[in-house]
Order: sequence, then structure tokens, then C-alpha cells
Amino acid sequence: MALTSKGLRPADFAATSERAVAACSDLGLQEQASLLANDGLLGVIAHEDVGGLDLPLAFATPVVAAANAGLLRFPLLETILLGDLLRQSLPRMAEAIVRGEVLATIAWQGSVVAEREGNSVVLNGCVARAPCAAEVDYALVRVGAEAAALIPTDAKGVVAEESAGLDLTLPEHGIRLVNAAIPDDSIFDDVWARLRSDANVLRAAAIFGSAEACLSLAQEHASTRRQFGHALSYNQAIRHALARQKLGLEGMRHAITRSLDATAGVLERDAAFLAASAYGTSISEGALQIHGGMGFTWDVPVHRHLRRIRSLQAQGDASGLIAALGRRYVAEIAPAAEAAAAQ
Repeated sequence: MALTSKGLRPADFAATSERAVAACSDLGLQEQASLLANDGLLGVIAHEDVGGLDLPLAFATPVVAAANAGLLRFPLLETILLGDLLRQSLPRMAEAIVRGEVLATIAWQGSVVAEREGNSVVLNGCVARAPCAAEVDYALVRVGAEAAALIPTDAKGVVAEESAGLDLTLPEHGIRLVNAAIPDDSIFDDVWARLRSDANVLRAAAIFGSAEACLSLAQEHASTRRQFGHALSYNQAIRHALARQKLGLEGMRHAITRSLDATAGVLERDAAFLAASAYGTSISEGALQIHGGMGFTWDVPVHRHLRRIRSLQAQGDASGLIAALGRRYVAEIAPAAEAAAAQ
């Protein structure tokens, strides 16, 4: 926390992150890890004991936003979270991840069953939506409801399925575990809720980065593309659409800021993720519409941002989260409604 007391701000990491992401464009996964580690981006929230900067989660938001804006092909969000999570139980592993020496990811959907056999734990089941799981050394999987396990991806009984999902630049993989044995110290109890909460804040920031890039591309296209002797922005409907998208972007920004406040709880964090999911999709789809057919070409990355936003929505289970919030709302208003009906 010493850096914070000297006046360091989260925004100070934005420029460094943008330069690092740009430099990673033609590198392999291991080379990207080394470059990002040298800039201190992998350990931004990890403790100093494992080589991190020991900064609050707010300092990681501009890092993942810049990564998504540049369509970084690296599981950065997962790496940042694992560097912090493993500090107490597996400090050497956490240090290796922060240094970029070990590549790791997280499977965000599904859970496995664990059975203890002596000093080992045997895992069985299937998990999904693990970015770059076929290319990393370790993957964190959910065990039961709240526990998690760190597994070597090349261990016996561990099979990474073929890539699936919409995002072609950051492919997701399923992982199948059949009697996969891991050491007892690779199981972490009661960590999934915290991990999911932190991840939703970073997902919101990542979606914000993609949405901001899409809006910038749409504004540039509308001001330079000419039809019938005028720029596209001459059309009032397009100007109004861009204005609405800018308003949505600011709504996302404020929701993320509120979720990082010291008084914020799980509800504020989930709300930030859901706001980003809704506005991010709307902004990217609007930018795609303004570009027309050009937006679906590889050289114009609007559709690639939309794919990544959709993948982040699925990793965070946005639809299930909305349903859960709806049930919570109905449960809270039901007593009042019944009392009013009884009068």
C-alpha cells in the first residue's frame, strides 16, 4: 500500500498497459507473459511477498480494460486473480505466475467432484470456459459449491477439449477430469465466492475497454465515411445513436467506480457487471451497425470486440445473475405486496 500513499492512481497504469498490449500483438503466450510481468501488470494486486505490487483491485481495472481494448490474446484477468489467490497456500506458484514463468487460467463454468485418497485428492467431472487452457501450465477449477483446485493441464486424467466459443482471438476450452490426482495442498476451501466477485468487477472493466474501443471506431467511421456528399455523422439519427452510446459508456464507468468503493458489496459488484454486459453489447452492436458490412471484416475489429464481450458475459453467467437478482427482488417485495393485498 506504500505506492498508494505516494499518490499513485489507477489511471497511471492505463498508458503502461496500452503500450504493453500493443507490444504483445505478434508474440506467443509465454513471450507475452514475460513482457507483461516485466511491466508489473501480472502482479498488480498480488502481495509483495510473491513479487506483486500489493495494490487494491481498482488498480487492475485499467489494466484489463486496456487488454480488451487491444484484444490481447492472453488470459490476463485470470492471471491477475491467481497471483493474488495463491499467495498464502502456494506462494512459490503465485510468484512464478506473477513473474510470467508459469501460465495459468481459470475454468469459469461447471464444477468437479473431489474424493480424498491418502495425501492426494482425486477429481472427476467437466468444467468449461477456460481461456487458453490448451496452452497453459495450470488451470483452476471449481470443486463443489465454494472450493477450488489448481491442476496441471498435462497431468494424467486431465484433457483439454477443443476450443469453442465466439472469441477466436482468446479461445475458451473445456477441461475433462477423469481420476485426476493432485496434492492435498492444491485444494482451496471457500474461495469461489470471493474469486467470482473480484472477477465480475474485472469483467466489467474488460467489457468497458472493448465498448470504448468500439465507440471510438464508430465515431471515426461516421466522421470520415461519406455518402451522398456528406459524412455519415451528418445524419441526425447517427449522431443521436452515438450520443446514446456515449451515455451508456459513462453509465458503465460510474457503475465500475461505485463497485470499487470501500462500502460496496456483492450487489454493487454484480450490478457493475450486469450494467457493463447490457451497455457493452448495445454499444458494440451499434458500432457494428454504423460500419455496415465493413464491421464484419477482420481488419475492422468491431465484431471481434462483440465476440469478446459475449464471451465475458457467458463466463460471468450474466443471464443466471439477472435471474437470481430477480428472485431476490420478488422475495423482498412479496411480504409488502401480501400485506397491501390483505388490507
